[in-house]
Order: sequence, then structure tokens, then C-alpha cells
Amino acid sequence: MNTRNQIITSYIIKILIVVLVVIISSFLYFRIDLSKSKSYTLGKATKETLHSLKDKVIVKVFASQDLPQELSTINRSLKDMLEEFARNSHNKFSFEYVRASNNKELIEQARDYDIPAYSFTAYEDEKLVTKQVVFGLYLESAGKSSSMYLRPGMEQMMEYQLLKQINKLHPDNLPELTVFMDSLSMVHQYTNYSDALATFFLELMDNYRITYTDLNTRPKHTPVMLCLGTIDTLSTKQLYYLDQYLMQNGNIVMTQDRALMFLSERGSALALLDGPIFRLLEHYGIRIEPNIVLDMECEYGRGSGLGTIVPYPFIPRLRPNPKFPYTAGFPVITMNIASEINPVPNAKIKFEKVLQTSNHSNVLIGPDFRVDIAVQKGLDPGYLSQPPKTVAAEVSGTFHSFFHAALDDSTFYNSTDKSKIILFADSEFPLEFSAGAFIVLNAVDYLLGRNDMIKIRSPRDVYNELSAEVYMQKHQMQPAEQEKTISILNRYFRLTAIFLPVLLLALFGIIQASRHAAKIKYEEK
Repeated sequence: MNTRNQIITSYIIKILIVVLVVIISSFLYFRIDLSKSKSYTLGKATKETLHSLKDKVIVKVFASQDLPQELSTINRSLKDMLEEFARNSHNKFSFEYVRASNNKELIEQARDYDIPAYSFTAYEDEKLVTKQVVFGLYLESAGKSSSMYLRPGMEQMMEYQLLKQINKLHPDNLPELTVFMDSLSMVHQYTNYSDALATFFLELMDNYRITYTDLNTRPKHTPVMLCLGTIDTLSTKQLYYLDQYLMQNGNIVMTQDRALMFLSERGSALALLDGPIFRLLEHYGIRIEPNIVLDMECEYGRGSGLGTIVPYPFIPRLRPNPKFPYTAGFPVITMNIASEINPVPNAKIKFEKVLQTSNHSNVLIGPDFRVDIAVQKGLDPGYLSQPPKTVAAEVSGTFHSFFHAALDDSTFYNSTDKSKIILFADSEFPLEFSAGAFIVLNAVDYLLGRNDMIKIRSPRDVYNELSAEVYMQKHQMQPAEQEKTISILNRYFRLTAIFLPVLLLALFGIIQASRHAAKIKYEEK
């Protein structure tokens, strides 16, 4: 009888354990990130920002019910990402989807929050009709607000975009950055890049607290200075303040042309730039060569013939050094008219190649270049046969001042061994192609020690997307179906995590009960 009581007691204990496990499991959140790059796992920088929130961030999502496919996909990614933000914020981040009786009312509500409507065309009843939808976010915190609309292609950058919006509301959390941009260079170089320039500076303002300088006075000493090139001859005083910034253990990210395109009677031509900025760099051990690089692996465009597509060897497709995180993850990195960078012979510096051309390269040597000749050279495989050329470099070591004494009443700094220079031999690099802007921002964050921010900003699934696309084509899957598959698998693993322990405990109980029953029968015999 005692044995039977023991068996009953054992069953009761096991049942209580099972019930307890079920109850605990119902309160647990379990999710598996199946992406190789962990695209659905928040980065360290995001988590730290969410953990440090002092004021609650409230998000309103405006999303029409009949979003087109490309926006519906983003909406699913957005909801998942917002849930992750809320889960990691210690109740300082919340969101809600705004509801309305109809789409027109929702669009009107969104307009009050500075979120515009989309217009798109779709087939309905075999007719092409124009429809309007709204898809955007409104964020509010501590009396400040910001809004953003969402567009196709933002899935991979969703975490970065949301983090930027939070930082807008809490600018004191952003690092400081000094920016130098010569006024004449802005007029001459960026006339055709006004939209790109505005976009790039918006990115700068979203990521840093910026102090602008013309270098006519000693600049504020922030950890990093961004020098966006010059075509004007800098004064001695400007060179001095740039030099002394570096000597005070400052770090510099510089984009600088050596050749400039202009229109002549013979067509587009290139002229070499010369000035004290190049002598300053050479004093530090870095030389931007008086040439332009050509590469067989390049972008294509229209030639002089009608509709003729020809290679543009002066727009090379560059190969990043995998050592540096600020160029990682980008499938194609291009520069438009870049020059070769080399270390000065016998310079006591550490010169590291960041971006290079392919093994099918060459250079055109100045002082004058014609674009049509560059194109012709690009059509000659025999000419493009030299080893890779470096167009971006990272330089460190001991730098000595370009000057011998102070030009003002301030303390003179003679040398430094704690500074770095990251040089891109193309002033328009952050403006011409989207990758360039992010790489420059990444280089700044690298020098600030914010590698976690780089991981969030850089596209993490670029190469995986290619293989995923092939897989989807083979299986005739649409993007929505892929996400559905991942969702189902996540749900499967969650259910497994909840019920597997229960099943194992039940199985263990059955085995133990069978053993006890067998033992009782044996003893009765």
C-alpha cells in the first residue's frame, strides 16, 4: 500500500511540474532569428539607446489596409522590429497602429502628422487605376516629435531608420563631429548634386551633433573632423588650424579630389588640382597621385553613339579590404573619377589599403585628361592590365606638424602618435552613390569607436539576398511567402520550446510508472 501511495504521490508531483512548466511557458517569449546575418536581432547600439531612454517614446503607425505588395512586406518587417524595440526598452517604447473608418480618413489623419500619401497604379477589373495609400510613422517624446514615411527597399535598414528617429528626439545622446567644407568647393563641385548633398547632410544631422568650421579660427576639438574636400587654395592659417587639430590627437576623415571635370570646346575634360592641401598630406606621408584610375571592372553608360552602351573605366567598381568594418557588407562600391593614393617613400607611417581597383587597371597621367580618351582606353583590354590601384587608405603612426611654431597665441603641438587619417580620393564619394554616403558615415563612427553603429547601418543581408532570390525562383516563392515560411518556422520552434519539456516529463513519468508497476508485480509473485 505504501508503494501505491508513493506511485500516486509521484504522479501528483509530476503533474504539478507539468502544470508549472506550462504556466511559465505561457509568459516566456521565444523567437528564433533564422537569417544568417541576424537581421531581426537588435544591435548593441540600439539596445543601449533603448535601455538609456529617460522619457517614453510613443509611436503612431499609419498604414493603409490595401498597401501594395512591396509596402506590405515592409509593414510585416516593421511590426516585428517595433515589437523588438518595445521588448528591449523597459517599457519606455510603445507603438500603436492608428485605425480609421476608411482609407481616406486615415490619409487625412496622417497628413496632420506631416506624413504624405503614396500614389500608385494597380489593375482592378482589368483596368489600370490610380490609388492612394499612406504608410509612415510619427514619434513623440518629451515634447519633441518627428515623422517619417516608409518606402520600398527599407527592410534591411529598418533598425537604422528607427534608431535615427529616436536620436532626433534625444540629440544630446549623439556624438560630436566637426565638419569642414570649403565654400567654393561646394559651389563648383556640388552644383549637380544639390539633392544628394541635402540628403547626405540630413544623414549627418541625424547621426551627430555637428559643429561647422571654415578653419579661419581654431576649430572646436571634437574626436573626429570630416573634411569634404576643397578645390580652393587654403590659406596658411587654414592649413595651420587643420594641422594643429590633427596634432592634438584629432582624427580626420577626408574626401579629396585630385582631378576635376569641366566642359570644354572639345567636350568633357579633366584638369588636375594643385594646392597646399596636397603638400600637407605629403608631409604626413600620403600622396594623392596626379592621375585618374581606370578599371576594366566598371560602371557602364551611354557613349557618343546613339544608344550605345560603353564601359566607363573612370567609374571603377572597387574591392574593399575585409579588415575594415566601415566598408563591409556593401555589394558594389564605386567612385566617379578617383586618383591613386600611395605612401610617400620612407615615410614612417602605417599605410593600409581600404578600397582598390581590380587586377585589370591602369592610370591616365595629367595634367589634362579627355573623358572620351578615357572611354577609349577602357575598351582596350591590353591597356587595362596593371595590378590594383588604391583609391582609399587608412593612415596612422607618428605625424609631425607641417609648421615649426605657433601662428597664434595658443599652445603649439609638434607631433602626435594617436591620430588617424582615412582618405578617399574623390570629394563627391558621399554624393554620387548611396554606398559612398554610408561608408563615409561608417568611417566617422569607426574613428569614434562606434562599431556597433556601423553594424546597424551597413546592409547585413546583401549577399544572402542573392542566394535567397535564387532559392525563391527555384521554388516559385514570392517575398511574402518567404516571410510567411519564416514566421511559421518561428511559431513551430516556439511551440516546440513550450511543449517539448512537457512531453519529455510526461514520457519520463510513464516510464517511471511502468517500472514501478513491473516492480510491484514482481514482488507480488
